[in-house]
Amino acid sequence: MEIVTVNIDPNAPFRASETMADLRNVAESLYFPMKTAGFWDTRLDLHLCPEEERRQECPHRLTNGDLDTTAYSLSLERNRQATLQLEFPHAQITLYLR
Repeated sequence: MEIVTVNIDPNAPFRASETMADLRNVAESLYFPMKTAGFWDTRLDLHLCPEEERRQECPHRLTNGDLDTTAYSLSLERNRQATLQLEFPHAQITLYLR
């Protein structure tokens, strides 16, 4: 999976959006015709889990409760054909596109 990091200067005179919908629009506009296959919100400890959608147990949790980003990336590659990981460090959100 290709990884792209979008760094936005936190000292800029304007504050960048940290809203998931805004970042999704940015990602899909930058990489059109790709679409969002999943996301990872570190601040909210939330992700879009293909296994949970099938009412299975989430395999992306480590024993200490943290989420396993490597397992999640592999899961999206396998289940949703994701090929691009787009990171927004200022918002602590990662989007996966296919």
